[in-house]
Order: sequence, then structure tokens, then C-alpha cells
Amino acid sequence: MKDSIRVAVIQPKPYPAFDDPRNIGHALQLMEKCRGEQLDVICLPEYFPTLGDREIGAAARRYKSYVIAGMVESEGDKLYNTATLFDRSGRLVGRQRKCNVASLEREKLSISPGDGIFRAFSTDFGKIGMPVCIDLWGQADAARQLADQGVDAVFNIAIFPILRGYWKTGASARAFENFLPVVGVNTADYNAVFGEKRVHQYGGGSFIIQPPKILDKDDFRRWARGLDNIDNWVQVELDELEQVYIGEVNLSAARRWRGEFFNRFGFRRRT
Repeated sequence: MKDSIRVAVIQPKPYPAFDDPRNIGHALQLMEKCRGEQLDVICLPEYFPTLGDREIGAAARRYKSYVIAGMVESEGDKLYNTATLFDRSGRLVGRQRKCNVASLEREKLSISPGDGIFRAFSTDFGKIGMPVCIDLWGQADAARQLADQGVDAVFNIAIFPILRGYWKTGASARAFENFLPVVGVNTADYNAVFGEKRVHQYGGGSFIIQPPKILDKDDFRRWARGLDNIDNWVQVELDELEQVYIGEVNLSAARRWRGEFFNRFGFRRRT
């Protein structure tokens, strides 16, 4: 397994309607900027592109990268807001359904809530979790479930018209209390349309948050004794514009030191 992975955070400016088929083409256009980058994960935000499993799977195969996309899944007469994972060959690995579904989603998009079980998905570099939007930062349960399953990183796809400042705060808390990296991916600033209603979606602020690199037990003890805040865990935070950011996520710190971290602070957790 790799000690670190290369990820592409794609922060798009979507077309106004969530199910606008032009968003598929726009997603593919942005993903083209990943060509030749030898990426492990390409991550798109919540509800983007909404449709297009076949096209996004083909792009994953083309770029030889795992891809996480915001899709709407249909099962029977129900619709689910999902983080959808494709592997490097373009195969659909699985979906994580959003559990805490907002009133706007329920009333305007007919989205049903998921079962509240957060699953670890295996990749060729380790395990990842994909809680959607508020499922991660709004409550502690999702990250706790995933850490107890031994995930190496969490990818949190989102749309943030409100509480943008708290998103990073909440995600930082989940990263700290579970000692794991969190990659948060939002849309850029744009105007959405729900039927006849226009809603400004304040966007941006996508981030990579991760524990520091720790060399050995002495280094860990020095870090823990001198801990005052975790501001330096925020490796990058994007502005509100559309962009593709390529960065590195370190997985080794969480693997090596999560158990020591739980023990040091007295957290009664699985390791």
C-alpha cells in the first residue's frame, strides 16, 4: 500500500439545474486537466455531474484513476444522493448514500435518506470512506464508523450554500478525533435553479486536512505535548472560483499513529 496518494480536487461551476445533462460534458472537460498526472483519486463534488455513470466510468479508465462523483441513484421509486466510486478500470465499486437529507433536497429533488451505515471501500492503496456533505461534518458518527473500519482517508463531497465556515471546522474536528485525512470537495460559487426558484449557492473552500507526518514515538510525544491547535493540519483551502487542484494526501501517519493517538488521549476506540 502507498504511504501517500495524489488526488485531484475538482471544484466546478455547474449549470443551474442539478440534472442538466451538460454537467456531464463539463465534468469531463475539467477531468481532462488530470491527463498525465498519474493520480490515485479524482474527486468531484456533491450532485456533480448527477448523471453519467457510463461517461465517468470511461474517464476513470482513461486516466487510470479512482473517481468519486456526486450522482443520484435510482432504486425502485426512490432517489438517493450518493458519492459514487469508480475504480481505475472504470468499474463501479460502490455508492455511499447521504443519510441526513435536507428539506430542500426532499421537497425539490425527491431525495430519500440512506440507511446511516457508512461503508469503507477498498482500493489498491488502502480503504476510503465517502460520507456526503453534512453526514461528515454535522455529526460524529460517520467518521467514527469509518475510522473503526480502518479507513486511510475520507473524501467528503459537498455543496455549501450556508455554513461554509463551519464545514472546515467540523471536518477538522472529525479529522482530529479520528486521526485521519479528510479531503473536502465543494462546487464553485454559482446560481442553482429548483423548478422556478433560483438559489445562490455560495461555493469554494474545498480543502485537504490531514495529520502531520510523525517520524517515531519520540516525535509523536513531542507533538502531543506541544499540541495547542491543529491549524497546520489544513494543507490547502481553495477560493470560490472553478478550478482543479492537484495535491498529495499522506496516509502513513494515520496508519502508524492512530492507535497511539487514541491511547494517548484515552479514547476508547478500535485500533
